[in-house]
Amino acid sequence: MPTSLPSPFLPIHPTPLTQSTFSPFGTVIECPFPPSISTFPSPTPDNSSIIPANQNTALKLLDVTRMRNLYGSAPSHVPSKAVMNMFTCFPRALRRTATQPKKEYFDVKILERHPYTTQTFIPLSPPSASPAKNAETKYLVIVAPSLPATSALPSQEAGPPDLDRIQAFWGHRGQAVTYGAGTWHAPMAVIGDDRIDFVVVQFANGVAEEDCQEVELPYPEGVSVHVGDGDSRTGEPKL
Repeated sequence: MPTSLPSPFLPIHPTPLTQSTFSPFGTVIECPFPPSISTFPSPTPDNSSIIPANQNTALKLLDVTRMRNLYGSAPSHVPSKAVMNMFTCFPRALRRTATQPKKEYFDVKILERHPYTTQTFIPLSPPSASPAKNAETKYLVIVAPSLPATSALPSQEAGPPDLDRIQAFWGHRGQAVTYGAGTWHAPMAVIGDDRIDFVVVQFANGVAEEDCQEVELPYPEGVSVHVGDGDSRTGEPKL
């Protein structure tokens, strides 16, 4: 059962997801080449982490993220295995207030962490036939560092989330994201008109407390992300 973590009401505003801003929490994976490059480049990029592959019909970008398996230090010593699942994530309900009916908020009700493994979310191709809807649909990456360990939430590595330093980022379909081992984060939140399908890669050993730890943020306290100003008739967020 998740630990409850009461807190003052904290409104936050998301910023674009970039490697430089997200680096304290993990890795952003995205192609560095613009869409206009559709043939094998000549000359090839002068970069030791980009090499020709497949008989010069592809470029291989090396070590785009670092996967970590720390289960060797878990208390149970139960061995882990690599796991690949798919999450089909549907658009989240947003909240409006009576005083500001056009402002839309996503309320963060729970944070989780995987203390002994990284976790990578890889979006798949858009499911919708509507390019406009695809462009408007994004996802929120909500993360927080840890406070020192406490008796309420014991761990070999760290304690509850530090809500004073929680951050939110806008991710899009062309970006994958890796949460560092032990990074507190909200469950995936899709904002817009369409679902997004993610392949999720991590390690797990089947011991619930070692695979995933959770804290609840009871409403109306907790964290609220301002996601934009919606259309009062349709309720569609304007991102």
